[in-house]
Amino acid sequence: MSDTQLLSDKQTLTVARLINIAALFALLGVLAGSLNLQFGAGELPCPLCLVQRSAMIGLAVGPAMNLLWGMKARHYALSILAALVGGAGSARQILLHIATPGDPGFGPAILGFHLYTWAFITFVIAVAGCAVLLMWNRPFDLGDTGVLGKRHWHRSLTLFITIWGLMWLLVDLLVIGISVIPQCGLGLCPDDPPPGADLGDVVGWALVLGLGAVAAVIAYFVERRMGDTPERVNAS
Repeated sequence: MSDTQLLSDKQTLTVARLINIAALFALLGVLAGSLNLQFGAGELPCPLCLVQRSAMIGLAVGPAMNLLWGMKARHYALSILAALVGGAGSARQILLHIATPGDPGFGPAILGFHLYTWAFITFVIAVAGCAVLLMWNRPFDLGDTGVLGKRHWHRSLTLFITIWGLMWLLVDLLVIGISVIPQCGLGLCPDDPPPGADLGDVVGWALVLGLGAVAAVIAYFVERRMGDTPERVNAS
């Protein structure tokens, strides 16, 4: 290791992976909060809300790809593109409510800001974070192949966490897609959707966290199957 390098190659990849894991699960937390509002409080999403949720999922794909196939600039670029789409949707929603005098805004407010304002802040932070990570060249130069590549020292734990996050993301996407069918049918979603079924905050969080538990079970069996393949065993 060079005297000018504070981290070894292994430490560099570990830090990069931890950053991407934190980003992936932070976005899953945002999606969990929005789904709790939908099922627990009966706050059905508006069309622009669905745009922002879709962008959150697209934003999370970048970290997932970094973990699966290694740190690549194009993975961060994909997240930036998703954040720009989501930021445009949240900015439009903010401006629509500002343009109407006396408009109380759509949905509940948290710490004085509505969820679409928080979404805009999240997308801005994501773009800035990706830009900073793009300037960190060492993870790209190390030829990382991700958890699907050759075995590394903490591969088993990283593989499980990565698959868990990816499965949770896919389960959320499936639930969001199915849940809008009764609301929107095959046409456009209403701009001001009526209140949905209010199951209560406890039930809402139980359902949302249950999705994470289902994803963890799927990830466990997938990780075990992948870990038992001849290629993985021979690489150990």
